[in-house]
Amino acid sequence: MYSNYLRIPSKKIYMAIEKDNGIAQTNNVTRICANTKIIGNIVTQHDIRIDGYLEGQIKTDGKLVIGESGKCTGQAECKNVDISGAFDGVLKVSELASLKDKCVFTGELHSDQLSIEPSVRISGQLISPELSKKDDKKPMPGTGTIHPAHQEPEPKR
Repeated sequence: MYSNYLRIPSKKIYMAIEKDNGIAQTNNVTRICANTKIIGNIVTQHDIRIDGYLEGQIKTDGKLVIGESGKCTGQAECKNVDISGAFDGVLKVSELASLKDKCVFTGELHSDQLSIEPSVRISGQLISPELSKKDDKKPMPGTGTIHPAHQEPEPKR
């Protein structure tokens, strides 16, 4: 897949060059720095790091990182998340959600894999999508049908 490597002598950085089109492959991270405020939506395939403030929607195929000074309000969908700052809204994570030291989480967290450090503050709901799917298939108690063999016989008239 990769045929060449490019070496930049002054910084000793190696970047793989994709064989087919010669585009340099780097670790692309979208950063929202401290003292930056964004109101809007972000859609990307790459990782996102928020050290500032974002209000809106985020959708990424990568990892979402909210640093200690970061705050995110709204909705987010990602593969993995590390939160050391604040999140308020609905967060859907397809793999691991890590709530780190000093994290303040308010809202709904949808994830089947969860790591929570002791100092984390949470107010809201933790929802397991996998368990929700299983629960949807089971009838609620008292709402299912009764097999005829288990029914009480009707009184004779």
